[in-house]
Amino acid sequence: MNTQPTWKRQLRRENWIRLGAFAASFILFVVLLLKIQNLMTSVVLAVVLVYLLGPMVQMAEHKGLQRITAISVIYLVLTALLALLGASGYPLVASQYELLRDELPKYINGMTDFFTQLESRFYFLSGDAGFFDLSDRAEELIITFTSSFFEDIPNLLSRSLTTLFLAPFFAFFLLKDGRTLKRAVISFVPNQLFETVHNLQFQVNRQVGGFVRARLLEALIVGLVTLTGLLIIDFRYAPLLAAFAAVTNLIPYVGPIIGAVPALAIALINGSSGLEITAVAVVYLIAQLLDALILIPIMVAKLVNMHPVTVVVVLIAGAQLMGVLGMIISIPVYNAGKLTVSAIYQHLVDFRV
Repeated sequence: MNTQPTWKRQLRRENWIRLGAFAASFILFVVLLLKIQNLMTSVVLAVVLVYLLGPMVQMAEHKGLQRITAISVIYLVLTALLALLGASGYPLVASQYELLRDELPKYINGMTDFFTQLESRFYFLSGDAGFFDLSDRAEELIITFTSSFFEDIPNLLSRSLTTLFLAPFFAFFLLKDGRTLKRAVISFVPNQLFETVHNLQFQVNRQVGGFVRARLLEALIVGLVTLTGLLIIDFRYAPLLAAFAAVTNLIPYVGPIIGAVPALAIALINGSSGLEITAVAVVYLIAQLLDALILIPIMVAKLVNMHPVTVVVVLIAGAQLMGVLGMIISIPVYNAGKLTVSAIYQHLVDFRV
């Protein structure tokens, strides 16, 4: 028989209704973001910016600056640095892009020749039905992909500029009103869950923030090491290839392999000597050895305790939901969810709810 007073049962019911309404609203918000991919990308980048700039804002506040002033100063400094970097780096990027576009037919022919040779070696698989007609299929696929890629560049740049504008805009207000937003969220929490939710948001914020900063620093170091190695061996498109390697390195397991493929393909198609191909492979191998033996154990391993099979499943789920961006953010999202479920379960056990 329930001996709790009626008013306590009523209050408890109301608290759970409030919490359920907040959870449903949050889930609806996430679903809507998933439906609007560009907006979701902007929100994710805004959260990344908040985790990157948050410590600097707090440091400036401790020096005596008001929060809004600190955020504005940091934004002005970063804008100036990015403008300077863009002005100095644009000619190099533009020239690399023009060179790649001009030499694209050569690479298409090289890939076609490669598949033609492969088909001739395995002619016994082709038969009369053309089951193994690699050269024609490969040529059609490569031409379709490259032509659509260069045609879509204006649209891609337009979407990227929109995202790059919205992300700092969202981040500014998250940095400015983040504390108010946290208090508003916690106001929905029932009293008996207040301590649990407060500790949970602290743990999630610390783990996700640490993971984001560590992974970005790791990718930057891998990109710089790759760039240095490619420049030493005087390899073409070194800046573009290094930037690609840095970005793909954010994807666990498969990212480093994807990052190395373009450089090795270019070396093979150009008819480079075995020594140069080996040198390219060694550059990427050194970068990944540095990552696996030093960077990950020091910066990342303590933040993520996941079984490799779990990582693969989470990556596949992220890719299905949001493509490449989903693969990049799936690990921190999974860990935040795991912390949340663990905290709720522990609360239910402790209070026998």
